[in-house]
Amino acid sequence: MRKRDDLYSAILAEAPSPSTLLIVCQKMKEEGNVSDALRGLIRGISLYPDDTRLRQCLSECYLELGFISLAEQEMIRITGQIERLVPVYKTLGNLFERQGRDEKAVLALEKYLAHFPDDREAVERLRSLKEKEDVFPTRTQPPKEIVPEIATHTLAEIYEGQGQLQAAIDTYKKLVEKDPEDFRARERMQQLHDQVYGKEETPEPVAAQPEGRERMITVLEGWLARMQEIRSV
Repeated sequence: MRKRDDLYSAILAEAPSPSTLLIVCQKMKEEGNVSDALRGLIRGISLYPDDTRLRQCLSECYLELGFISLAEQEMIRITGQIERLVPVYKTLGNLFERQGRDEKAVLALEKYLAHFPDDREAVERLRSLKEKEDVFPTRTQPPKEIVPEIATHTLAEIYEGQGQLQAAIDTYKKLVEKDPEDFRARERMQQLHDQVYGKEETPEPVAAQPEGRERMITVLEGWLARMQEIRSV
């Protein structure tokens, strides 16, 4: 145990990199040597004052040793450093939007606005992205998964505009099943069906031929005459 402590002390004395310093101090803290870890972190932060990971570990050491006020001060410094970096989320959101990656843009802007809710420009951009998501279906999601859940006239029209006529037909079909009196959906579904599969020709009723009609009249007249004869007997 003593040799390991000496090794840790030797490493810390050599002004290691922030990552090495953090690993050593965390290991010392886990092994219960919190006071030595605290001293190593204080020296390390004098070399790397902007390293939030070192400050976080330092605040944890303060808490374990009961120095509540010092731990609070370190946490305030950490949050201040983080807030200075938060605008990166806004820039990243703008980049995602330019690339057409709207879902990732929404997530980035939401993280930014969690810290800066009064940024009206970011608020409006986020609202615009969310409205776009509500109107347009996710491109990677198959139409069969979308239709049963959000069948609307708008969605059907979007499918038509994209040339996905079968998806549009399925959407109108869902609307008709949901509301049999939706004649607009029924009519458009039939029009698209005829466009895709061709219009089924309904055969017109065959007109009775004059000869057939006259023959039928003759038969009926003969039948009536026979009935009258039977009654008169």
